[in-house]
Amino acid sequence: MIFIVYSILFIVGNFIGNVQLEDGSLCAGKNVTSQPVIDYCNSQDGYLIFRCCRSSDNESFIAVDLMDSNLTATPDFAHFENFNLSVVDLRSNPQLVPSPDDFLTLKYLDYLILPEQFDCPGGHDVWEVIDKTTDPVGNRCLHQKDFCSNSTDMCDENGSYCSANGPHHFLCLCKHGYHGYKCLRSGKFPTAAFFASTLVATFITSAILYWTQRRHVK
Repeated sequence: MIFIVYSILFIVGNFIGNVQLEDGSLCAGKNVTSQPVIDYCNSQDGYLIFRCCRSSDNESFIAVDLMDSNLTATPDFAHFENFNLSVVDLRSNPQLVPSPDDFLTLKYLDYLILPEQFDCPGGHDVWEVIDKTTDPVGNRCLHQKDFCSNSTDMCDENGSYCSANGPHHFLCLCKHGYHGYKCLRSGKFPTAAFFASTLVATFITSAILYWTQRRHVK
């Protein structure tokens, strides 16, 4: 019986350690204290791991509490694997300064809570509801809008379309049948010709470098 208990504790310990390694250090540290993160995690049948909420299917992190983290810049969430965040709480970070690339790739972010000196990115063009919070004080940004539907002129080339890529961020992607710079070329991409020319260029460059270096060999 004791052996079974120790085995379970060992497995749980390894799992938590792997989670810390997997997410870098974003989840590590104190336990969650943000009530919005706790409430959302419970509503999704997720489970809390330090600062984060893990989805019920164990596939991704869906919420994170970064309050009191002494942050001066918003973390680059794109660098963390398996983060599909819907709720982020960044209050109680008085030195946090906004930048144009904040929250890039967080296209499913629906509930963002920021320090009082940090406005909701994109304002009412991006969020359905913007209001204040207390205890701690902050700015609450609720329900991210489809930025592309509100900004139809973002991708003005006929062969491209707008794809949301986080609050106040977007990508211009090529429609089916278009490719190249600004999706201006139509038809099938010449894959065979592209790889053939690449191989030829690589071979010629390698040959030139080889013979150039051989001249210095005694």
